[in-house]
Amino acid sequence: SGASYREYREGRGDATVGNGSKVAVEMTIRCVSFATANEPGGVKYFSTKADTEFNELAWTIGDGELPPELEEGMAGMRKGGVRRIELPSTVVFAARKNNQLPQPTTKDGKRVFERLFKTDATLLLEVFVTRIK
Repeated sequence: SGASYREYREGRGDATVGNGSKVAVEMTIRCVSFATANEPGGVKYFSTKADTEFNELAWTIGDGELPPELEEGMAGMRKGGVRRIELPSTVVFAARKNNQLPQPTTKDGKRVFERLFKTDATLLLEVFVTRIK
């Protein structure tokens, strides 16, 4: 799929993320091509802390709400696990077309998000799994 990931912390427990799992995550999304000295991984356009009511995104894996490449990168994660998943520009453009990208609610986030599609749109998603059912 072109997505790649690095595991930063393995989670615990028997439940793992797979097709049909109901998951809740804390997530930060960075635009890789807008890296700065302060944000070398890329400028943040979305974070569950700033852009969601309950500091999390919850959905069912495989329901089409978020990019399938992100879900592939999350496969096998356990509760408490942390991964950094990179989605290449082609995947991000397709996800935008399918309305599968989390939307920023802050002014800064919206500005970065709009600029993203005028350039290389590679995204880095930092994902922390808080619940799996």
